[in-house]
Amino acid sequence: MKLNLDWRWSIRCSVFLLMIIIVPFSQMLHVDPKWETVVEQGQTFFLFGCFLLTLIFTFAYKLTGKLRAFWLWAVLWWLVLLGRDQNWGRQMWPGYSIAIYHSIAAVLIMSLVLMLLWPRLREGIHYYYRRPFPIWDFTLASVAFLLADAVERGRWIAQFILFNPIYDDLLEELYECPFMLALFSVSFCLQWRTIKELKQ
Repeated sequence: MKLNLDWRWSIRCSVFLLMIIIVPFSQMLHVDPKWETVVEQGQTFFLFGCFLLTLIFTFAYKLTGKLRAFWLWAVLWWLVLLGRDQNWGRQMWPGYSIAIYHSIAAVLIMSLVLMLLWPRLREGIHYYYRRPFPIWDFTLASVAFLLADAVERGRWIAQFILFNPIYDDLLEELYECPFMLALFSVSFCLQWRTIKELKQ
């Protein structure tokens, strides 16, 4: 079955693209590299907000059956991203054994996988497979994520966007901003479209 792609370009896509383009130029502002911590803290609050909003919309608008199963899975995805952002708890609760943090990561990731055994979730995935999917938002989220990963791991493309090595952590966090915003845009568009269709 062919995926139903929505190729419409939107103002928000222009904003995400502009963010991706201007991130390297932040190095020319000679800001304190320690601002990376502030950006990361903002991302933590944002991801927690995405987690809460998706959960609230799922129950407030009484999504049921395969729709509820799908969005509960999406809620868990936000929780996994939040866990990764917090290094699986190291930043919030430092000082524990590394086995504790590995266990948190394992439980969250295994939960995502095990939920796929739920028939209603598979029905929900099949349902959204046939719904219009905002491909540009997803593509821009992917590009931002790959650039953040390139800076973090020193991949070859990093030489074209990282002019000053002291800004590597800051640049990584700045690229994660359009990634998270575009990813939330995909999630919100799909969920809100579902809610509007149910109201009709």
